[in-house]
Amino acid sequence: MTHSDVLPELDLSAVAWSRRGSYMTLSTNVGKRDHPGRDHDIEAGLYLCDVSGARLWRWNGVFRLRGLVGDVAVEPTIESARADLLVLGVGDGRIEITWDGTNTMRMRAHGAGIRLEQSVIDPLDAALAFPRSPDSWRLQMGEDAHYVVTRISGELSVDAPRVRTGAADTLDRKVVDARPHARGTVEIALTQYEAGYAAPEAWRPFDECRADVAAELMSWLSRFAAVDDEFRPTARAAAALLWSNTVAPRGIQTRSGVLMSKNWMNAIWSWDNCFVALGLAVGDPGLAWDQFLVVFDHQHRDGMLPDIVHDNGRMWGFCKPPVHGWTLRALLAAGAVPEDGLEQVYPPLVAWTDWWFRFRDDDGDGLCEYFHGCDSGQDNSAAFDAVGFPAAAPDLAAYLVIQMDVLADIAARLGRQEESRAWSARADAHLDLFLGRLWDGDRFVVRRGGDDVTGRSGMSQLFVLPMLLGARLPDAVRECLVSETLANLTEHGVASESPSSTLYEPDGYWRGPIWAPTTYIVTEGLRACGHPDLADDVGLRFLRTCRDGGFAENFDALSGAPLRDGGYSWTAAVALVLAGEFARSRGEVG
Repeated sequence: MTHSDVLPELDLSAVAWSRRGSYMTLSTNVGKRDHPGRDHDIEAGLYLCDVSGARLWRWNGVFRLRGLVGDVAVEPTIESARADLLVLGVGDGRIEITWDGTNTMRMRAHGAGIRLEQSVIDPLDAALAFPRSPDSWRLQMGEDAHYVVTRISGELSVDAPRVRTGAADTLDRKVVDARPHARGTVEIALTQYEAGYAAPEAWRPFDECRADVAAELMSWLSRFAAVDDEFRPTARAAAALLWSNTVAPRGIQTRSGVLMSKNWMNAIWSWDNCFVALGLAVGDPGLAWDQFLVVFDHQHRDGMLPDIVHDNGRMWGFCKPPVHGWTLRALLAAGAVPEDGLEQVYPPLVAWTDWWFRFRDDDGDGLCEYFHGCDSGQDNSAAFDAVGFPAAAPDLAAYLVIQMDVLADIAARLGRQEESRAWSARADAHLDLFLGRLWDGDRFVVRRGGDDVTGRSGMSQLFVLPMLLGARLPDAVRECLVSETLANLTEHGVASESPSSTLYEPDGYWRGPIWAPTTYIVTEGLRACGHPDLADDVGLRFLRTCRDGGFAENFDALSGAPLRDGGYSWTAAVALVLAGEFARSRGEVG
């Protein structure tokens, strides 16, 4: 049996074709998005894309890939897609594509030719093309996308002036054609580079490159624990997606990072990668630890964590909830924290915690506040409709209690007993404060900062997330939250807004659809509150949704249909964690 016989098959309508370490993809993801730069009409097709952070929120296509039959360009059909080999049908011929390292795609065609058409949308009209040698051309596709195309066999021609063409650039697109010799085969290499390109002394055989990719992914998959037969293909596909969505250190990003997606959400968000770390903890603890720290690497001197990090920058407009203490506790339990990890992470975790109390409690009442829905991670949640912002929310208070409990534990492990006692006292006091001000006797509410107006709109899952506190909560509060969870539970998982709510929207982002991270928080909250069977049931429902619909950004709460981006890392990571927990609950793995 060959490697490719057991590698997961990929659906390019949902995920991009890429590999670990690379910033290049092949994608059919051409839909408009509600962000500036993604509002262009792009003709359906297969596009080579650049997922560097410089293209976040923008159309990231660089070349459109087409086949050639004689001089006629034809749309290729995807015959098969695995990590090691993408096969495209072109008339009676075919194009095969594999990877040579992380920065080069190798393309080989039999009975057909290969065409690359400029597709970059560049405000500077900086699309350039000029020859390096008779066998290779240097291509600058925009102000930040550099490539070299090299002929290995067959014939290579480039239709492009050697100078900038100004506004005409947008209309007169650069075109690269590779045609076979009489024997009917042509092969090219397409390499992405940042600042300088050095050609290899010799090109390795295509099939050797392919075998290396397959071996690398097979080795990666073998590191993850076996799971129940029902979910083995799902778990393998999830691990393969995390492998594929990983990029190498570059620019200001000094660690390998798992992008949220290589479709168009090509960046790292500061709570998203906490869930990615949990999914990687068993199979690749080193990469898991990197995902936990990759945002802390860019912590502001005031203690804030950036909302977004990528190779080309960081964004501070919003933040994300402080789930990092809770994540660290889970990574410790999984054995994914290195020997010096606690000493390394303690000071930045202290600073992150203190930042909330220093800079997000404007009215000084002791309760920290979200300034926007995006700060909560649940961007447009109906939970905040009643009172608006700034908003002291029960999930935020619960995360901070947990984080202070974890800091107390870490301080004790590091021999800082006085600090440990101080953190424990702060956690206890904050728990009392938040229960006194956000629990109205029957349910949690949101309190608006500054005027103490309280309210609650809709039936958001946000209000049940304090279940994570488990035995820290009074019995009556725990049981109310467990009961309330059932109103949001559907056949497919935990709806972000209950379908019985008047504010429910089927494709309303955080106003209805099911999301992986909060579903997992709910399962952990149910366990903490003494309901492991219900936790298993919720996890099983979500696992089956992923089995049937892949690793989408979110899912329709009633049908389970995948919504939005189809190749989301935190969805894959949560599926991996849940598959492992389900197998352990069945006693099928150790």
